[in-house]
Amino acid sequence: MNEVSKIKKYPGLKYMFEPKSIAVIGASKKPGKIGYEIMDNIISYGFKGEIYPINLRETEILGKKVYKSISDVPGEIDFAVISIPAKFVPAVFEECGKKGVKSLALITSGFAEVGDHKTEEKLVKIAEKYNMPFIGPNIFGMVYAPSNLNASFGPSDVKPGKLAFITQSGALGIALMGWTITNKIGLSSIISIGNKAQIGESELLFNYLKDDPNTTAILLYVEGLRKGQVAMKVFKDVGMKKPIIAVKSGRSVRGAVAAASHTGSLAGSDKIYSAAFKQMGVLRAIDASEAFDWARCITNNPRPEGKNVVIITNGGGVGVMATDAAEDVDLNLYDDQGILKELFFKPDIMPPFGSTKNPIDITGGGGELAYKKAIEAAFQAKEIDAIVVLYCQTATTNPDLLADYVIEVLEAYKNKKPFVIASIGGEAVEEMVDKLNEKHIPAYDLPEKAISSLAALYRWDEFIEEHEKIGPLKPLQLPLKEIKAIIKKVRKEGRVQMLEDESKEIFKLCNLEVPRYDLAQNADDAVEIAKVVGFPIVMKVVSEDIIHKSEAGGVIVNIKDIFAVEDAFNEIVENSLKYNPDAKIRGILVTEMIPKATEVIIGVSRDPSFGPVVMFGLGGIYVEILKDVVFRVAPFGTEEAQHMIDGIKSTEMLYGARGQNQVDLEALNNAICIISQLVSQIDDIQELDINPLFAMERGISVVDARITLTEKK
Repeated sequence: MNEVSKIKKYPGLKYMFEPKSIAVIGASKKPGKIGYEIMDNIISYGFKGEIYPINLRETEILGKKVYKSISDVPGEIDFAVISIPAKFVPAVFEECGKKGVKSLALITSGFAEVGDHKTEEKLVKIAEKYNMPFIGPNIFGMVYAPSNLNASFGPSDVKPGKLAFITQSGALGIALMGWTITNKIGLSSIISIGNKAQIGESELLFNYLKDDPNTTAILLYVEGLRKGQVAMKVFKDVGMKKPIIAVKSGRSVRGAVAAASHTGSLAGSDKIYSAAFKQMGVLRAIDASEAFDWARCITNNPRPEGKNVVIITNGGGVGVMATDAAEDVDLNLYDDQGILKELFFKPDIMPPFGSTKNPIDITGGGGELAYKKAIEAAFQAKEIDAIVVLYCQTATTNPDLLADYVIEVLEAYKNKKPFVIASIGGEAVEEMVDKLNEKHIPAYDLPEKAISSLAALYRWDEFIEEHEKIGPLKPLQLPLKEIKAIIKKVRKEGRVQMLEDESKEIFKLCNLEVPRYDLAQNADDAVEIAKVVGFPIVMKVVSEDIIHKSEAGGVIVNIKDIFAVEDAFNEIVENSLKYNPDAKIRGILVTEMIPKATEVIIGVSRDPSFGPVVMFGLGGIYVEILKDVVFRVAPFGTEEAQHMIDGIKSTEMLYGARGQNQVDLEALNNAICIISQLVSQIDDIQELDINPLFAMERGISVVDARITLTEKK
């Protein structure tokens, strides 16, 4: 089922953004009270529709007639903002529903965030009954600049722009509202979602913002996503049209919960969010400052038409800083010296000792006019796709005049190419940066910020290009009936830990290569199986009570003849019972010994929000030592699997570093994809480890494997 089809449609959300009438339930005439600040903001921000304050005692607030209840209001109400004590909210919700209020913002706190989930769930039921979508509770309100609507108790003078800002945090959201005003960042909307009882990020994007002509980009402050799989599909669909930037709090590993497998212990939730964001094209920023830097660039620039970037500077040092930053984020600095000299090595741009090596150094003596000519040349050149300008304040230039020239050129070449500028200096330069940002020209105070922001625009563009080619993922046809029969047998025995032979049987059914094996119940069995499998062999204990077999002395490798088989059988049993006297030993697995190859791991853990998450990396005993692993949310196709292969630090080992032969990358990619499809189609699998998987010159082999099932519900 398409994940987007699972998200509920809320046509009433339109009235939250474009209301013709607003009621403020809990309005106050006392400055400093939330009910007063919301009323004052609605009026002062220029809302043109009807405003109905609701208060039991007052008769007039800020020049508006007051009504004792929502039922007393004579006209229709498109949007109601509620700021009253929590205990009265359910009754007011019911009253709003009967009145026909089309949408709500619940400012009030004191629900799920303090443990009262029951009342919050009751509010959702009332809202659903009356088709009355609401944001909150525990929010500061919302702003929609195109409607002159500021229904919040945040700052009143929000600068209009094209960026929608959705925040889960109230206090941080209010602080960042003020920050955007100071830093000249325009916003189309600010939506505080708090507890997300009914309406969260996905619902806002799907029902309104994706088609909002006044919004060209979305910035999210996220503390968590409840329905990760749904969010991934919604975010990706929206992100193909409009870039989404996210700040996700909780990056530390302190909150990660260790699980039984290697995968669970490594798959801290933050790593999973990072992986999911990459898959859905969301640009993850390290902090709010970086997020708004990126947003400034992305909302004020077109998509690039090519990869060639040019840097124009009046200082060698700052040019080197920008070059380092560009290399760090894989920006391609155009280096055709013939073209660059033809474009920039001119008397009106640089002196004879200037440089065209990119950065284009017009030198410290380069004035405002030289900058103007250089920027014009860059815009006119078909070989250049994006422009970075760096300016260090000197006595020979007037920052204000330079700003005027930049504005003039950008007006002439509006939306032709991405353009960013970074300026370093004193108060005059700060004013220059402000002036440019007022004109929606992305200006920064450091070269690294400009480069990072341009790189974010390129990453979004590359995501669109790649996913336009890929198309929708087709489900793999797996023998689900046979796989489920194996799982049913395990469950019948009351187990969740599958035995190695059971796990390998499932992998064989999925057409993954597994070494020849059989299960021996005694030493004589082991000898007979060894004859069939062929020497050398490996022998391993099979017990749901012994997960890490090597630690228990439950593995013996490179057994070369029949005479060693009986001794090995007895030794493994003895070691295993010494390790865990209560262990139930199901037998000893006698398996073909595969020649040494590159060891990798494919693992799976099931995340409560995103579902099955696949891990890939260097395998064997080193997986927890080096932690060279990457994650992706299942299911996915060959392109994402290739990103995983190329994403580990030790990827060169797979491509044949230091004289080694390259592994079969196609077979490895196929194995990763099969596992991603298996765990997506079989929701009984809680955790899975293939460690090691041998990646060989030809093919792959599942050398050791285990599967843990979900607890039966």
